[in-house]
Amino acid sequence: MIKKISKFLPMVCLVTGFSAFGQIETDRPDFTESPNTVPQGALQIETGFILEHDAAIVVYPFPGTATEKRTYRNTTLNTSLLRFGLFENLELRFNYAWQSSKLHQYEIIEQGQVWPSPTELPDSAYHPSRGFSTSFVGIKTNLYKTANMSIGFLGHVYIPELASGDYAKASGQKIAPEFLIPMTYQVTDRLGVAVQYGLSWDGFTANPTTSYTLALGYGITDKLSCYVEPYGFLTNNGDELHLINGGFTYLVNDNFQLDLTGGFGLNEAAPNNFVGCGASFLLFNTP
Repeated sequence: MIKKISKFLPMVCLVTGFSAFGQIETDRPDFTESPNTVPQGALQIETGFILEHDAAIVVYPFPGTATEKRTYRNTTLNTSLLRFGLFENLELRFNYAWQSSKLHQYEIIEQGQVWPSPTELPDSAYHPSRGFSTSFVGIKTNLYKTANMSIGFLGHVYIPELASGDYAKASGQKIAPEFLIPMTYQVTDRLGVAVQYGLSWDGFTANPTTSYTLALGYGITDKLSCYVEPYGFLTNNGDELHLINGGFTYLVNDNFQLDLTGGFGLNEAAPNNFVGCGASFLLFNTP
């Protein structure tokens, strides 16, 4: 699941989506992207860390065979998004992340009992994947904006050749597109709501993965904001993943923001839980 989290969550606090002109506005830490672009000439870097626990149940089809439960600790380091304002209402985007998955717990379940297995697993089971995941390049544009509402469009292209290690391009994998349509609405000066619909491909099949979000954000103070967000995916193989996350953002100054987030899965196919933190910098902003 770490690939899904980092890909679909490499990751707008809703309230900051309606921040004053000249104040940093980010696409993290939640899954809903901001519909607004960075100012023309601005370069913004949003980076962070994610730690996720995900359990995999292996049921063997042979009579009398026990069920295996493997819990993985997935780590995403330096998940970074670079945003550059090319024109007014048009930004260029580049994302990359280094990921590692490690077996955290291995149990055998048989006749209602659970115990650690003494079986020695191959190294590939303890470290099933690590390396730079598939990066994307893309654009964002704002389609419609009023005092209270904003609608955007994002188009990304995931390039398998930019991955490395266990995420390196697999045989037959092609460049994969992604399209997102976020919308935000400012209910009051401090309360906002956002929704997002998305379609993404994995480069192997013609069937897309569909994603949805519903986010509520609240400005506790002028600098501290919080949000809660249920979201999910209908994958290209028919699986449904439903999750919920929440967190905080803190505006250190107009060009620097910190964030903290955490969440958990709402169904068996989703990851057990995850936590993350990050920082966003507006490096320069030419008028």
